[in-house]
Amino acid sequence: MKSIKRKHSACFLISLWFWVGIPIFFSWIPCAADEDEKAFSGELRVEGGSFQAPGTDLSAYQISRLELESHLDVAPNFTMALEGDAKWQASTATTPPPEPEFPVGNLIPVEISNSNGPFYSFELYQASLHFTSGRLDVTGGLFKPNWGSSHFYKPTDYFFPIQPLQWQKDPPESSDGLDATFFLFDDLSLEGAGRLLDGGNGEWVLRLVNKGIGITVTPSFVSMLGRNGMGVELSGTFPDFQLRVEGVDWLFPDGTARAEWVAGVSTLRQGIAYSVEIYRDETGGVLGDFSAGTVNATYFYTSIEKTFPGDWKISPALVKGIEGGPFLFWPKASWGFEKSWELDVQGQLKIGTVPGPLALVPNRLGLSITYSF
Repeated sequence: MKSIKRKHSACFLISLWFWVGIPIFFSWIPCAADEDEKAFSGELRVEGGSFQAPGTDLSAYQISRLELESHLDVAPNFTMALEGDAKWQASTATTPPPEPEFPVGNLIPVEISNSNGPFYSFELYQASLHFTSGRLDVTGGLFKPNWGSSHFYKPTDYFFPIQPLQWQKDPPESSDGLDATFFLFDDLSLEGAGRLLDGGNGEWVLRLVNKGIGITVTPSFVSMLGRNGMGVELSGTFPDFQLRVEGVDWLFPDGTARAEWVAGVSTLRQGIAYSVEIYRDETGGVLGDFSAGTVNATYFYTSIEKTFPGDWKISPALVKGIEGGPFLFWPKASWGFEKSWELDVQGQLKIGTVPGPLALVPNRLGLSITYSF
């Protein structure tokens, strides 16, 4: 559950506008694009499966989710983006909500949620304007910056990072803020971003993006609640593989410093994509809640992905704490059996019962069907 329940009347009006007013509004305004282009798109997904936390009995759950989105060119240099979703979850035992949890939310609440009984939420997760003019690129409103290049976890994705074991393919949490990029040269840009959080607190990030031929180097400086940091992203794309390194050195008010970093390599061989990454978490704040004993830990992650004729795809993964604990096997498979329809199955299954990192991860198995429109 999020720290503050979104039950304000303003939230209700915003959600009502999204689910009722926006589709009507879009159906009437003239669009500069082709007449056949849809004013909005989305998807409906229904999932059911089993869930078992350590020391509990096996329980059943179901999650339903509706997503709507629209991107409009409102002027030659302005693009408006509106996206939102509704979720509902029910289960035979207590399960975590189908979204990540963060200690502090946005300044302006745009979600209604309930965790007493079946979980439900109505959320506007993007409402932004994008402006471009010459070398300047600006995005403002409710949006999610695209930072980091790793697969398992992105330490330099500073604003509401996507959790490494997130179960559903939900859109990432957005922030109330402003992001401005100025291109000093064609391959060198300076980016500054800031956001406002609940309570009137602010956070900011400064990035210097240097994109060479096949190599990207991005140092960053960040000021966040309770800590400041210096980070770097390095990625190199070569004919047969890609190398990635990214990390942050955090400085806390008590004078201590802690680091988190990821190093990985990916390659494609005979139509199969392979990826291996090592993640070091000295803060214990990313996967520490899933650990019994060791909280600050190093994790090994590997995955493969293969697409077959008939729109079949499999992508199994394996996660293991170097300091101990069980293996976590994470198989996924999908099948696009009809136009606009997809069937997915995935699991998170622990192998072993040794205490340590990942020992408290629940076993899950789920089957979902998605309709896109």
